[in-house]
Amino acid sequence: MKHLSKPKSISILTFIVLVSFTLFFLGYPNENIQWDVSSNPITNQIPKPKGKSNLVFSILKTGEAKTLEGFVIEGGSILKMVTVSHSSFYIQHPKGNFLFDTGLGTNIEEQFTVFPFYLKLLMEYKLIETTKSQLQSNKVDINSIEDVFFSHLHWDHASGLKDFPNANIHSVKEELNNPKIELGYIPSQFEGESVKWKYLNFSNTPYASYAKSIDWYGDGTVVFVPMKGHSEGSVGLFLHTENGETYFLTGDIVWRKEGFVNLKHKPRGARWIVDFDVPTLGEEIVRVHKLLIDNPGLKVIPAHDYDTQLPLGFYPKVIGGNKLLTME
Repeated sequence: MKHLSKPKSISILTFIVLVSFTLFFLGYPNENIQWDVSSNPITNQIPKPKGKSNLVFSILKTGEAKTLEGFVIEGGSILKMVTVSHSSFYIQHPKGNFLFDTGLGTNIEEQFTVFPFYLKLLMEYKLIETTKSQLQSNKVDINSIEDVFFSHLHWDHASGLKDFPNANIHSVKEELNNPKIELGYIPSQFEGESVKWKYLNFSNTPYASYAKSIDWYGDGTVVFVPMKGHSEGSVGLFLHTENGETYFLTGDIVWRKEGFVNLKHKPRGARWIVDFDVPTLGEEIVRVHKLLIDNPGLKVIPAHDYDTQLPLGFYPKVIGGNKLLTME
């Protein structure tokens, strides 16, 4: 019997170890998300707004990345390429227009240099156009935006925070508990005395299956809820639009809507880096899964899901109006 040479044996063993680690990193075997059908909340029904809504909104694509599906959802294909969108949301309401996240900002190139090599490799991006630039190109006065809310403060959501120096910055205070670079934060994006913090304090007012909420304008059209697991202070946003539709902006609880539909986490390796508490994150995925079942018209928009965002249209397209509109 012919024996393998020592170098060849080492090469084969190394290859097996690398393949095994890659498969484990991508989530094989998958981590099952438990769904206890007996633990139903009081209601999964999303309340209607009080009276007629005049709210519309837009999705601003500030950047993108191309990657394998297996790198954005557990069990995804390692042969299929998908687009990751770095988006912000511009909400227009009669009582005031505001942003939810900012996407990639003016100083993203400089900010990104602080990441170690492995994060630069995993989080590679292509800048398209910042939120500030897109709004200004469409004759929106930046100073007219008095409030900027954040789903959380990871680098690709808060990069443009300081592009809006006159705005109140709204986040859950716990987001600042441990904003380490290796966890996906870039502190320079939100540090400094110039930032006008207005921390979100949720009231004990239930909203659908959420025990706490903030009805921002008091008319039921803009409702913030605390979401669990991805970061210490992740926030979701329900929007009730002029045409009667309901949208749910879910930040990074999952990166693709299939995560909610099929009860799938991000890949295991991504969870190691960016997710704060995986068990409670699984609970949040289940919660949104149930909301989709019990509210068939609900439209969920993860912050990075290009394939969900593209059919809705990107800025200057306006979403949720009674007529097809674009910004002038």
